[in-house]
Amino acid sequence: MKKINRKYIKWSLWICLLIPLFIPSALNTDGKSGFLYGLPFRYITIHQQNPNSGWFFDNFFNGNDGLLINPGTFVINLIIAYLIIQFAFNRFHKKDVQKTEQI
Repeated sequence: MKKINRKYIKWSLWICLLIPLFIPSALNTDGKSGFLYGLPFRYITIHQQNPNSGWFFDNFFNGNDGLLINPGTFVINLIIAYLIIQFAFNRFHKKDVQKTEQI
């Protein structure tokens, strides 16, 4: 079994924390109106009394009726981001190693 790379964990944690800040959400009207944040799985839900914007900061600081953070889906998103970063780094690193060996 491979050792977990802490650098990849840090990158995936930052990505998962910053995605809700830069990607707006659409209004979800199932039951109480609210906004869902997170990719690929939604892990932050903000319920609004008077929905006005899809951006995280506007909803978090203005008219917030409730906040739900689901740690289970956050961990799943963290694992998915880690695997994508690991795959991308290994793929590009192997190409760079092969190019240097040919020279």
